[in-house]
Amino acid sequence: MTDTVPTGFEPWQPSSPFMTHLADLGALYRRDADSVLAMRVAHAHTNMHSIAHGGLLATLADSALGYVIAQRAHLSVVTVQMSVEYLNPVRPGDWLEAHVRIDKQGKRLIYANCLLQVEDRVMLKANAVFAVRAAPIPASDG
Repeated sequence: MTDTVPTGFEPWQPSSPFMTHLADLGALYRRDADSVLAMRVAHAHTNMHSIAHGGLLATLADSALGYVIAQRAHLSVVTVQMSVEYLNPVRPGDWLEAHVRIDKQGKRLIYANCLLQVEDRVMLKANAVFAVRAAPIPASDG
């Protein structure tokens, strides 16, 4: 298993207590040029079948969605709905990237999707709705 980090990524330090705890299991990274979050999947992230735990994948997608929306829209948001499709197994050693696209932004709701990818292969697809939340500093990372 390689632990190299692709060029352009830097460590990401989330602000929420839960995501900080998740980062203790393995470093999280971001690439600011295109707002991609990523991680190297480790054994600590697996389930009894030696593939990445579905809860980990859903958490990464949810956090990436909130983080990217907050960065691009300059708003604080909370998840109100998210559906997840697990398409392919993610294995230890995989470099997993979260790519977010905002589909529609309204005054109160934002619709977006996230693809978790290993290289060009889609591993998970998440569709979500976020509510705009009043906050002194725009932020969201799970």
